[in-house]
Amino acid sequence: MGHRLKIAPNMKLRYKPHTPRLKIVDQYIRELFRDELPDGIKYHNADHTLHPTKGVVAVANNLAVLENISEHDRELLIAAAYFHDTGYIREYEKNEPIAARMAGRILNLIGYKPEEVKKVQKIILATDLEVEPKTHVEKILCDADLDNLGREDFFKLEGKLREGRRARGIDVSDDAKWYRSTLEFIKRHQYYIESQKKLRGKGKQKNIKGLLKKLGNIEK
Repeated sequence: MGHRLKIAPNMKLRYKPHTPRLKIVDQYIRELFRDELPDGIKYHNADHTLHPTKGVVAVANNLAVLENISEHDRELLIAAAYFHDTGYIREYEKNEPIAARMAGRILNLIGYKPEEVKKVQKIILATDLEVEPKTHVEKILCDADLDNLGREDFFKLEGKLREGRRARGIDVSDDAKWYRSTLEFIKRHQYYIESQKKLRGKGKQKNIKGLLKKLGNIEK
């Protein structure tokens, strides 16, 4: 059994790629986001994936350690975390299959075995909100992807999401409508793994109360 971290809501453990293959992936993804991500993508950007403590890669790694998964599965999980939003470079809707194909192309070139590539692709595809994750690692990445729902920067980030939709020509001018849809989403959402429930459950309830307060102020 590996060493277990103590669960704390303010965990800010920095992640650096810990295998030779992940170092190559890290460099590739950083260059890809820098050079090819459209300007209108305000939320699903490099910071969402690569922030050293709050990015999906870092959070997925922390959760993997807390959940005590194998080192091999942790590497595949982190590879999936790096690639999970790369599809936004090509298309906003249904971007997960694009990301999975991009991952397959690159991982094959840097020494990942076919069965490893296939597993990484399945983990990426599980981040589609319409898909129910099946495996432990799929659930970890889904929870890492929506880590912000239980964090203190939730409202800052949902503002970026709103800004991004505005940049795509979507009418998000109605505050009440926006906050209602956000509230419906966060109330419907459930974290999958116990570590994430302990880390972000209370924070998510606090953010739900914050949304209710905003709606109450608007609808007075």
